[in-house]
Amino acid sequence: MKHWSGDDVATLGKQLGGNDVVELCDFGSEEDMRWCQWSSPGPSASSRSGEGELATSWTLSTGSDALWVGGPRNDTTGDVRGGYAFHETSSSTSRQAESAVMESTMQSPTGAEGKCLKFWYSISGLSASLLRVRVRGTELHSSSSRGHVPDVIIWETRDQTRGDWREAQALYTFTSNHTLVVEAIPAAEANPYNVFRGHIAVDDLGTRPGQECIGLCAFEGGMCDWSNVLNDDFDWLLGRGTQNLVTGPPRDHSSSRGEDLGGAYVFIDSSFPRRPGDVAKLESIEFQETDPNNPPCMRFHTYMSGAGVGRLRVLVQDVLTRKERTLWALVGNRGSRWIMGQLPLSSTTPFKVIFEGSIGKPRLGDIALDDITIISGPCSTLPTVAAPIASGDCTFEEDACGWANPSPRQRIDNLDFIRIKASEQSFPPTDHTTADEHGFYMSLENPKNKLEGDRAWLLSPVMEGDGKVKCLSFWYMMFEPLDEVDPNLGSLGAFLMREDTGSSSFSPLDQPPVINLPSSLILTPLWSLQNFQGLTWYFAQAPFRSDGDFQIIFEGVWGSAESSGTIGLDDISVFEGNCPSLPEAAMVRAGDCTFTRGSCGWRNLTSDPDFAWVAASPSRRPANMLDHTYGSQGGYIYFDVFNFNGRTQRLQLVSPTLEPPSDRSPSCISFWFAGFGSENSTLRVYQRPAQQLLDDRLLSDLTDDILLLGIKWFWRDAPIMVASHWMTSEFIVVLVQRGQGTVRAHDHDECKSLTSQNWTKREEVMYQVHHHTPEPADTNSSTIPEHVSTAGNKQYSETKLQKSLVLD
Repeated sequence: MKHWSGDDVATLGKQLGGNDVVELCDFGSEEDMRWCQWSSPGPSASSRSGEGELATSWTLSTGSDALWVGGPRNDTTGDVRGGYAFHETSSSTSRQAESAVMESTMQSPTGAEGKCLKFWYSISGLSASLLRVRVRGTELHSSSSRGHVPDVIIWETRDQTRGDWREAQALYTFTSNHTLVVEAIPAAEANPYNVFRGHIAVDDLGTRPGQECIGLCAFEGGMCDWSNVLNDDFDWLLGRGTQNLVTGPPRDHSSSRGEDLGGAYVFIDSSFPRRPGDVAKLESIEFQETDPNNPPCMRFHTYMSGAGVGRLRVLVQDVLTRKERTLWALVGNRGSRWIMGQLPLSSTTPFKVIFEGSIGKPRLGDIALDDITIISGPCSTLPTVAAPIASGDCTFEEDACGWANPSPRQRIDNLDFIRIKASEQSFPPTDHTTADEHGFYMSLENPKNKLEGDRAWLLSPVMEGDGKVKCLSFWYMMFEPLDEVDPNLGSLGAFLMREDTGSSSFSPLDQPPVINLPSSLILTPLWSLQNFQGLTWYFAQAPFRSDGDFQIIFEGVWGSAESSGTIGLDDISVFEGNCPSLPEAAMVRAGDCTFTRGSCGWRNLTSDPDFAWVAASPSRRPANMLDHTYGSQGGYIYFDVFNFNGRTQRLQLVSPTLEPPSDRSPSCISFWFAGFGSENSTLRVYQRPAQQLLDDRLLSDLTDDILLLGIKWFWRDAPIMVASHWMTSEFIVVLVQRGQGTVRAHDHDECKSLTSQNWTKREEVMYQVHHHTPEPADTNSSTIPEHVSTAGNKQYSETKLQKSLVLD
């Protein structure tokens, strides 16, 4: 193999071409729309004359016209008058949407340093399929009779941005004159969702010198932002093509995809004087800590061929402590081909990335590396076997990566998650990883004889916790046919399970009777969504922290026995960083509870230990009532006084401590309740300061609502607003009810979404009793039988009952 120095490659690049760039184009504004150095065959939005022109062209538009003609609601600066280019991807009965092409002006050869394409993009809607960037050669090779150099794809994505703009960059080299082609591809004609509105948009599009793609490298112009470490055994070398038929590669990764003449890579040479176990390290420049909202994903290509190939690892080194951790590792012969590696990059401190190659058997296996790229957004590790042991990362393309269903002997659930190929199920038509029918994902088992509330757990391998905040990310599918009567798909939730060592500040969550877990295990909810969420795969994430070993649990629950929908998971990844919960509706707040998986920190506070809220079960529930959440034979709490000979008791259900919103906006406490009993029963909701320095405040008196229920069992909702000026510190909500119910804490907007009649009534009650001082509450505490949770939080419900009351 010939060894090239950085100067050799740079000199070759200067001989092959220049370094002109396509100036950044923001596509103007409402008053002055412009294409800059780009062109597309269609007109601007302001001059379009018919839908037919939209099928093959990009369109210039602004956010102010988004509702009229389509596209994002604003440009990348947030300005509704700012310009961008977009393509409407939906089809109609009269036309089939086609790919739209936007092409740059002619560009001369890039030179060895390459060019850095930078832009922002937005993808939204069921009919939007793919955004792709290609390099199109425009000259004939003098020695070739096959015409133009084939197009080379340098960047593409299918992931929806859900209304946001995301930044992208791509480093490329090309030895001849060329243009850049930006292509928006709609859903295929056979796809039933191609009639739904959608768009693909780009903004701030242009090229810069190659060195401005920080961390990216194709090695044609040298080692870019990468360098050999001084204290290892030997160095990575620049190369262009091997002389060893056994180890390869015959050419670099980029040129192996087409007929372009340029190309180089780096490799480790296993010939003499190398010995088994010798290590060479290639390190990056220093990167700042990653954004927890949008951590990057690193991709590269490696060639590992030969019977004596050693090991390639990707390490992240903390620049402050010099401590290294392995994110990716692959060992042994992988065939005579370039394979793509992928891993999520995350760090809460400044860091470097290190490629570490080690020798297996001398002369029998080299390792090459090419085309390092960094893209926006988290990703799962590829290939799956390269993920660290028990990392939790999985695409499910090869196997389940250690994720497993509980043993039937544990009696934890009654269904399984199944690894399934997309083609084996009617919906979804593709997985998320590969976006085709041959891809795999995990799906909640859907037998014909299932019952409401049937569930399955999917357990991760045991992972090591270090006390640092981590982020769980994954893609989910929650779909049910729209023609189903009274649709109630069910739920998908994520939990953290860990041992209670006695030093934790958290108390164990209560376990419902159907769960057979040791009392030493703590189950903490991380993420939860219910029912139909859409017709495509959506991105999700949730933060968590554990000081010791832990497992992640996904729980799927069927809401209806008749549901023919899909609850699926794909592309799971766990990485460092305090990420926000996504989507926001899936955030699990203190006090949120459906009572299907314990009491979530709500606890009894009563003067009589035999007089308490209890968990409903199939064998013990009032009037055979089904729960509100899923219609199952349990999953709510109730209070039954039929057997207490008419004794009057004050019964309180106390919430965990609730934090006031940071912006001091009002909050909403809502729940569902049902009542059955005498007119002497009362149901009241109080707010209690966590420090108990002030008196309880009455938020709402629902006694009249209980009387209206009479002797009929049915669920009724109760939204109660908490004004911001009351919430000066942590506070407690006190529920006094008769019946069953679920307690859930919502934000102000969710309160507003309730019916105006109920909303107005609760608002009036709250302000009318602003200065009301209730009777002092009893403080003797007891837990909810069968599943008790005391998370150190402090809200309560107080009830004077002589019959029955339920909460959900």
